Amino acid sequence: MCLTGGYALVMATDDRLLAPVLSQPSMPLPITRAQHGAIDISPADLAIVRSRCANDGLTVLGPRFRGDGLVPESRFRFLRGELGDAFVAVELDDSAANPNAVMKPHPILTEHLIDEPGQPTRAALDQVLTLFRERLHVDG
Repeated sequence: MCLTGGYALVMATDDRLLAPVLSQPSMPLPITRAQHGAIDISPADLAIVRSRCANDGLTVLGPRFRGDGLVPESRFRFLRGELGDAFVAVELDDSAANPNAVMKPHPILTEHLIDEPGQPTRAALDQVLTLFRERLHVDG
């Protein structure tokens, strides 16, 4: 989730991690221009993840709300540039967020989830669960 999104990417350097999900990865906080397009991972670790994507078919899923100032579009552009088609961005309009939530649209899979069929946030959750089922060979 937000504070640990980059951590999931670093964990993907280990062959045992099969289904990384960077749900609204907000670190580093996008204060400077450089931080807007960055994520917490070293160049060496990113090269390992890039290799796993290219050679092992690793897919990295990244849900976010388009208007989320903590997860700027430039961060996802960076991930697309580094991982290519292996980075699957799930970007939702802010209007898809649960209107009863207290904070601005940010946590797609928790506070802003509208757990009803046909809702974009539910579709994003289903996409995460499908990735887990397919990669982890889980039934149900």
